[in-house]
Amino acid sequence: MPPSPRETPLQGDWTPFGSEVEFKLAELLYCRAELLALNIDTLLDLWAQSLEGFDATQGAPFDNHEDLYGTIDSSTLGDIPWQCLVTKISDDINEHSPSWMRTQYEVWYHDPEAVVSAMLSNPDFNGQFDLFPYIDLDACGKHQWNNVMSGNMAWWCSVSISVPFVPKMCPYDAACRIISSHLTQPPKD
Repeated sequence: MPPSPRETPLQGDWTPFGSEVEFKLAELLYCRAELLALNIDTLLDLWAQSLEGFDATQGAPFDNHEDLYGTIDSSTLGDIPWQCLVTKISDDINEHSPSWMRTQYEVWYHDPEAVVSAMLSNPDFNGQFDLFPYIDLDACGKHQWNNVMSGNMAWWCSVSISVPFVPKMCPYDAACRIISSHLTQPPKD
């Protein structure tokens, strides 16, 4: 079944960000530069200080890294629900086992298959996601691992069309067949 049509956001609506500048700054600091929280705080403090002499009504776009992270986390784009996995304590654990082994943990995640499906159907990713598996070798011929498409699973799925994972990971069935017809040997680790 094809995905439901996407809602087109209103022009100029940067919710939950206050403006396009806030959005672009968050993208720069969090996604591109991947600044540490301390460096984000320093940058925002300097930004706010630079505006003090101009009698500005607003300071820096964010108060600190927590404000930035909170704004990013409050984004409601996407409809993939959170799921929770609670670890179970094994029967062979006793009171002499380390405390981390006796503790139950919650792991919150989005269904990876649903996330990949949403990414592939998102027009914003058009031309940004390489569906073809590849092998990246360094100067000595050693396999370098970069992302999911440079891994052995992507390779084996592309050379073995009978694997049930292929239609889910690679919705372009014809492309998968073309790939598999040209790849004849597995990567060497």
